[in-house]
Amino acid sequence: MFLVKNAYFYAMKHMQAVLFDLDGTLIDSEHFYYSNWKPILQKNFGLKIDFEDWLTFFAGHTLVRNVHFLREKWGIETTDEFMWKETRAAYARADMRTIGLMPHAKEILEDLQQAGKRIALVTSSYQTTVDTVLGHHGLLGFFEFFITRERVEQPKPDPEPYALAIKSMALPADEIVAIEDTSTGLKAAQGAGLSCIAVSRQQVERERLSAAECMVDNLAAVREILL
Repeated sequence: MFLVKNAYFYAMKHMQAVLFDLDGTLIDSEHFYYSNWKPILQKNFGLKIDFEDWLTFFAGHTLVRNVHFLREKWGIETTDEFMWKETRAAYARADMRTIGLMPHAKEILEDLQQAGKRIALVTSSYQTTVDTVLGHHGLLGFFEFFITRERVEQPKPDPEPYALAIKSMALPADEIVAIEDTSTGLKAAQGAGLSCIAVSRQQVERERLSAAECMVDNLAAVREILL
């Protein structure tokens, strides 16, 4: 399904470069993160959340922001260090290599590469996550570079990650398009002057992605727009 707000997107086939988000866009990781945060929050703080809560309040944000949000919304006093230690241990036990790709992820990367488009990744995840998950699926070679959490001072929704990607591409912003699945990423991309294709099936996210120039359900639809 296409929700196109601007005829400009009919010119997407002329874009020279594509910047992909990672979590929820190329990899189906939100259930993984939710299933690991849920028992930590319940065991340590008595907070019970369901998957819709995860999507509504936590998905697309950094650990630091989520720790602040726990304090702000529920009065939970914890630290970045504690949640980092707990979540990293949980991720290791669960094995991030079990995270699957989003439908059509490999195909769109193959087709964009074949079409001569430049491809890079802009994510709030760390390089270790990128290496583990995309490495397991054999996709690292598709990307010209990776803008990860440790490379920026201010992560999404700040535009810094995308501004750095534009600088690394050495292309005008109007020749680059971002692919995002959350309002956090959308705000970052548009703040850096980029057009953004929003791709999500989650209703709670789709409602927050209304500012995107174009909204689609899946990566096959993104491919149709770009190629």
